[in-house]
Amino acid sequence: MYQSTLTIEAKKNINVVACVFKKNEKILITSRPETKNFSGFFEFPGGKVEKDECLLEALDREIYEELGIRLDFSKIYYLNNYRILKHNISLHFFLCLRWFGKIKNKEKQILQWIVPEELNNYNLLKSNENFKVFLNNFIFPTTH
Repeated sequence: MYQSTLTIEAKKNINVVACVFKKNEKILITSRPETKNFSGFFEFPGGKVEKDECLLEALDREIYEELGIRLDFSKIYYLNNYRILKHNISLHFFLCLRWFGKIKNKEKQILQWIVPEELNNYNLLKSNENFKVFLNNFIFPTTH
Protein backbone atom coordinates (compact mmCIF):
# COMPACT_ATOMS: atom_id res chain seq x y z
CA MET A 1 0.00 0.00 0.00
CA TYR A 2 1.39 3.38 -1.01
CA GLN A 3 1.23 6.09 1.63
CA SER A 4 1.61 9.69 0.57
CA THR A 5 2.82 12.38 2.86
CA LEU A 6 0.67 15.43 3.17
CA THR A 7 2.42 18.70 2.85
CA ILE A 8 0.86 21.56 4.64
CA GLU A 9 1.64 24.90 3.13
CA ALA A 10 2.27 27.51 5.76
CA LYS A 11 -0.17 30.36 5.64
CA LYS A 12 1.39 33.42 4.13
CA ASN A 13 1.54 36.39 6.47
CA ILE A 14 -0.29 39.38 5.01
CA ASN A 15 0.91 42.85 5.97
CA VAL A 16 -1.60 45.68 5.84
CA VAL A 17 -0.82 49.38 6.33
CA ALA A 18 -3.30 51.99 7.54
CA CYS A 19 -2.96 55.71 8.02
CA VAL A 20 -4.47 58.03 10.61
CA PHE A 21 -4.62 61.51 9.13
CA LYS A 22 -4.82 64.13 11.88
CA LYS A 23 -5.87 67.71 11.20
CA ASN A 24 -7.31 70.26 13.63
CA GLU A 25 -7.82 67.62 16.35
CA LYS A 26 -9.84 65.46 13.95
CA ILE A 27 -8.98 62.21 12.18
CA LEU A 28 -10.05 60.86 8.80
CA ILE A 29 -11.98 57.63 8.39
CA THR A 30 -13.25 56.29 5.08
CA SER A 31 -15.97 53.85 4.10
CA ARG A 32 -15.14 50.62 2.31
CA PRO A 33 -16.06 50.99 -1.38
CA GLU A 34 -19.08 49.09 -2.72
CA THR A 35 -16.79 46.98 -4.90
CA LYS A 36 -14.80 45.53 -1.94
CA ASN A 37 -15.50 43.11 0.89
CA PHE A 38 -17.09 44.65 3.99
CA SER A 39 -18.65 47.43 1.92
CA GLY A 40 -20.22 50.08 4.13
CA PHE A 41 -17.85 49.54 7.04
CA PHE A 42 -15.48 52.34 8.01
CA GLU A 43 -11.72 52.06 8.36
CA PHE A 44 -8.51 54.03 8.25
CA PRO A 45 -7.26 54.40 4.66
CA GLY A 46 -4.58 51.97 3.49
CA GLY A 47 -4.25 48.46 2.15
CA LYS A 48 -2.14 45.39 1.55
CA VAL A 49 1.62 45.49 1.23
CA GLU A 50 2.75 43.95 -2.07
CA LYS A 51 5.65 41.53 -2.47
CA ASP A 52 9.07 43.23 -2.13
CA GLU A 53 7.46 46.47 -0.93
CA CYS A 54 8.41 48.08 2.38
CA LEU A 55 5.68 49.38 4.68
CA LEU A 56 6.16 53.07 3.82
CA GLU A 57 6.19 52.37 0.08
CA ALA A 58 2.93 50.47 0.43
CA LEU A 59 1.42 53.23 2.55
CA ASP A 60 2.33 55.90 0.01
CA ARG A 61 1.02 53.82 -2.91
CA GLU A 62 -2.24 52.86 -1.19
CA ILE A 63 -2.95 56.41 -0.02
CA TYR A 64 -2.30 57.79 -3.51
CA GLU A 65 -4.61 55.15 -5.04
CA GLU A 66 -7.42 55.84 -2.55
CA LEU A 67 -7.09 59.55 -1.78
CA GLY A 68 -4.93 61.05 -4.56
CA ILE A 69 -2.38 62.64 -2.21
CA ARG A 70 1.30 62.12 -1.43
CA LEU A 71 2.57 61.74 2.10
CA ASP A 72 5.12 64.07 3.66
CA PHE A 73 7.51 61.47 5.08
CA SER A 74 9.00 64.00 7.51
CA LYS A 75 5.59 63.98 9.26
CA ILE A 76 4.82 60.23 9.28
CA TYR A 77 5.05 58.30 12.55
CA TYR A 78 4.71 54.58 13.20
CA LEU A 79 2.05 54.12 15.86
CA ASN A 80 1.33 50.47 16.51
CA ASN A 81 0.68 47.08 15.00
CA TYR A 82 -1.75 44.27 15.69
CA ARG A 83 -1.88 40.69 14.52
CA ILE A 84 -5.07 38.96 13.53
CA LEU A 85 -3.89 35.40 14.07
CA LYS A 86 -7.01 33.74 12.67
CA HIS A 87 -6.33 35.31 9.25
CA ASN A 88 -2.53 35.65 9.53
CA ILE A 89 -2.72 39.43 9.06
CA SER A 90 -0.44 42.07 10.57
CA LEU A 91 -1.95 45.55 10.69
CA HIS A 92 0.53 48.45 10.81
CA PHE A 93 -0.84 51.87 11.77
CA PHE A 94 0.85 55.16 10.95
CA LEU A 95 0.08 58.75 11.89
CA CYS A 96 0.31 61.43 9.19
CA LEU A 97 0.36 65.10 10.15
CA ARG A 98 1.08 66.58 6.70
CA TRP A 99 0.55 65.61 3.07
CA PHE A 100 0.71 67.09 -0.42
CA GLY A 101 -2.45 67.70 -2.44
CA LYS A 102 -6.16 67.73 -1.72
CA ILE A 103 -7.78 64.57 -0.37
CA LYS A 104 -10.28 63.06 -2.84
CA ASN A 105 -12.50 59.99 -2.70
CA LYS A 106 -10.97 58.26 -5.73
CA GLU A 107 -12.78 55.00 -4.93
CA LYS A 108 -16.15 56.73 -4.39
CA GLN A 109 -15.80 56.10 -0.66
CA ILE A 110 -17.29 58.33 2.05
CA LEU A 111 -14.71 60.56 3.76
CA GLN A 112 -15.42 61.65 7.33
CA TRP A 113 -13.32 63.97 9.52
CA ILE A 114 -14.30 63.16 13.09
CA VAL A 115 -13.03 63.51 16.65
CA PRO A 116 -11.86 60.10 17.93
CA GLU A 117 -14.68 59.87 20.47
CA GLU A 118 -17.07 59.66 17.51
CA LEU A 119 -15.55 56.37 16.29
CA ASN A 120 -18.20 54.47 18.26
CA ASN A 121 -20.87 56.10 16.06
CA TYR A 122 -19.48 54.39 12.94
CA ASN A 123 -19.56 50.79 11.81
CA LEU A 124 -15.80 50.28 12.13
CA LEU A 125 -14.10 47.10 10.94
CA LYS A 126 -13.66 44.72 13.88
CA SER A 127 -9.92 44.54 13.12
CA ASN A 128 -9.66 48.22 14.11
CA GLU A 129 -11.24 47.83 17.57
CA ASN A 130 -7.98 47.39 19.52
CA PHE A 131 -6.47 50.31 17.68
CA LYS A 132 -9.45 52.51 18.50
CA VAL A 133 -8.66 52.16 22.22
CA PHE A 134 -4.98 52.89 21.58
CA LEU A 135 -5.87 55.92 19.49
CA ASN A 136 -8.02 57.51 22.18
CA ASN A 137 -5.38 56.94 24.87
CA PHE A 138 -2.25 57.83 22.88
CA ILE A 139 -3.07 60.53 20.35
CA PHE A 140 -6.02 62.13 22.14
CA PRO A 141 -5.54 61.35 25.83
CA THR A 142 -7.96 62.82 28.32
CA THR A 143 -6.72 65.90 30.14
CA HIS A 144 -7.71 65.05 33.73
